[in-house]
Amino acid sequence: MADETNEKTPAKKTTRKPDPVTQLLNEVKAEIKGFDDLEVKPIAAGRAEQYDRRASAWNRHYADHGTLDGLLLSMSFEALAALNPAERRYSLVQLAAAALLSVEKLDGGK
Repeated sequence: MADETNEKTPAKKTTRKPDPVTQLLNEVKAEIKGFDDLEVKPIAAGRAEQYDRRASAWNRHYADHGTLDGLLLSMSFEALAALNPAERRYSLVQLAAAALLSVEKLDGGK
């Protein structure tokens, strides 16, 4: 005889909690849509040198204090100082990663 209780019990749906990074990337994708018409001019070489000095100063600040402003500003100025597109891309990816990690840590407190 078959067990009739299994036939009558509906299968439980397992609700899978979305990956926090996936949720965050979806939020970023939504924000990107607001930048569709964004146009920027190249950074002048003289300015890039100034940004490089600021990157160094904020990097020292981060090394001494370990604060979020030091980290993000050093990475931001490093990206702005990069005249080589490959270096700028790498710096921007690092900056995005640090920013996303910061948001993830904020979300973890909820």
